[in-house]
Amino acid sequence: MVKPEEPASGARPWEEVFARGRVIPPSRHTSRAAGENQPRESRGFELSLSRVTAPHLPQEPAEGAQVSYELRASLLDARQQQFFGQTWRSSAQSLKNGKICFNQVLYFHTALRVPWVLLVLELVELSVRADSSHQARGRGFTLLQLFSSAAPPAAAEGNHRLHLHHGSPRSLLHPSLKSPAHYSSVLQVVDGALLDCVVRGHSALAPALHLLPENVLLSGDEGLPGLLAAPAESGGVVLAC
Repeated sequence: MVKPEEPASGARPWEEVFARGRVIPPSRHTSRAAGENQPRESRGFELSLSRVTAPHLPQEPAEGAQVSYELRASLLDARQQQFFGQTWRSSAQSLKNGKICFNQVLYFHTALRVPWVLLVLELVELSVRADSSHQARGRGFTLLQLFSSAAPPAAAEGNHRLHLHHGSPRSLLHPSLKSPAHYSSVLQVVDGALLDCVVRGHSALAPALHLLPENVLLSGDEGLPGLLAAPAESGGVVLAC
């Protein structure tokens, strides 16, 4: 996963600011391919992450441990086997009755509307032990193909219920996995573990695309300069000023 927000220990303040703001550019090959059969224009999208059903997680944490969970989201160029953009992290949430409710809305815009651009979402367990040590542990990941293989590619708008898979998203960079078509024969599904989400086009972002970095996932409650604050009843909808 792309993790520019994690500077090396002992980093100076300016290095930390640089690391947090760093965005990994997409492959030039994919950028060229995206512009071959359609206008090279960026379009805005909204991604609603509702909840994870997680029967594979322990219902009670180990004695003396404080446990919470977060979602991490990154864009993947499956053809070039390269993560790009910047990894987004949700706020930490607790497990209740086998489910984790995130209820967060993300926004992004991209001109890379090709079928091999995927959204990778990882469930991460965060624990603080009795000795105050911290640990982050992957608890499964899932994939969303954002655009179809039709000509021209259409966005995968609508409701999605995605299966979580065992292992780490870094396994997608293995040389044997050359395309999403190979994933089903290699990735193992976590029984009963699902992520519910919704993808929509978001035309209201069009006047404000110059304010947002392309291919970067942003939540509606981040208070972005130049954008109206989201009303409480909107669920985090971003509106252009």
